[in-house]
Amino acid sequence: MNTILIVEDSHSQRECISYQLVWNGMNVIQACDGIDALNKLQATCPDLILLDVVMPRIDGYRVCRLIKANPTTQNIPVVFITGKEQHLAIYEGIKHAEAYVSKPWKTCELLQTIKRVLLKTKKSTHQVSPDDWFRYGILTLKLIKFYESRTSALQTSGHQIIKLYKSAVNAFQQTLEIDPNHLFAGQTLEITENKWKKLQQELYQIRPCQVCLYYHGQNGINCAIHPNEPVDSLCLDWDLNE
Repeated sequence: MNTILIVEDSHSQRECISYQLVWNGMNVIQACDGIDALNKLQATCPDLILLDVVMPRIDGYRVCRLIKANPTTQNIPVVFITGKEQHLAIYEGIKHAEAYVSKPWKTCELLQTIKRVLLKTKKSTHQVSPDDWFRYGILTLKLIKFYESRTSALQTSGHQIIKLYKSAVNAFQQTLEIDPNHLFAGQTLEITENKWKKLQQELYQIRPCQVCLYYHGQNGINCAIHPNEPVDSLCLDWDLNE
């Protein structure tokens, strides 16, 4: 039985696709956006990923590039789910994915595409090189820069940035494990570890909400409202009197 990871920020569309796939005998894992998908890929290994293109926090193209650059996930086939207005931009993304299905999709087309891609996908015998891991580390650092360029990056994305730094450090360590004399990995690892430690020290000064994982408590910033709470309420995890 094949396991499919569905990455779609629309709850209704995600549930609809899930129902169609389960009804046709497949296991389903759901992710509400690209970051959620990357996190779940660390714990699971799906047979195929259905990936929406336009999503908050990180779009489908960036997610796909990271999946295909990571030596541990690069062999998992990706099928984009795209709207008609995205077809002009699909060429850039399809270079990294195996196929795409247009919205609004037809169930038969979706299932046929999934089955066709799964049949064509073969286990790669490609031996992972140190440069494979190094390129993945560099791509992860580029994503970190994307996050850090945003307003209030530490308050809104600190938890995710920390996880990305951990992934980058691991990639450069893997590079050096295969090739201890790699030309750039050692120096890049040292710089990345220093930035990671500095960020951890900065975040240590700001207490994280244990539920939403946003960082608050300084400079007059109150905790974010939880999705299921009334709009005028504050997160109960944060004690404003401390």
